[in-house]
Amino acid sequence: MAVIHFYLVRHGQTTLNRSRRLQGTTNSPLTKKGIRMARRLGKELANIKFKAVYTSDLERTKETARYILEENKKGYPPIYSDPDLRELSFGKFEEANNFKMVPTALRTLGLKKIIKAFANEEHVSELTELFRTMDGEEAIETSVHLEQRFVRALKTIACEYEGEECNILIVTHGLILSNFLESLNGDVPLFLVDNSRASRVDYENGEFKIIYINRLKPEDND
Repeated sequence: MAVIHFYLVRHGQTTLNRSRRLQGTTNSPLTKKGIRMARRLGKELANIKFKAVYTSDLERTKETARYILEENKKGYPPIYSDPDLRELSFGKFEEANNFKMVPTALRTLGLKKIIKAFANEEHVSELTELFRTMDGEEAIETSVHLEQRFVRALKTIACEYEGEECNILIVTHGLILSNFLESLNGDVPLFLVDNSRASRVDYENGEFKIIYINRLKPEDND
């Protein structure tokens, strides 16, 4: 089976990102900085010929994809939307201020549990479970379900190009992408992958292999 090269990108900064608010399934437009970030990444990926682009069904990923492709020198591939690439819903915590959530977290979970979660090697999945515990209604997906949903999306996409070595751009979200990379034993930053920064994962013979996380290898921009 030919290798599929997935370039996995978190969308550019949005107004909710800038105001330090949780952003799951809430739509929020890119800021001017977010647009600049997307264009910067577009320039870094300008010499990579993408067979296709897939985004979530949320507008911020579609916006980011368009700005990235405007800088590409190898053509403008089709853009498809897949709900399986959508971010985790934070339930009643959608749009909550990050800092104002601290008292709620301390009261509900206790300091030891929070420290343990962030100290854990699998801190992204632990963070997801903390939100589920705080919500109390189990409306928030488990990290396992989040991973399964993302893997399903990538494998479905890979089937579309079976037998053909190609580059696929995926524009998605911070938590679902970080959770997937962590499931592959990737070293994910404490506060998730950065906005508008590429990670590359290759897919061959039903297996995923991390090439790099949160950066662009110089040799891939030749």
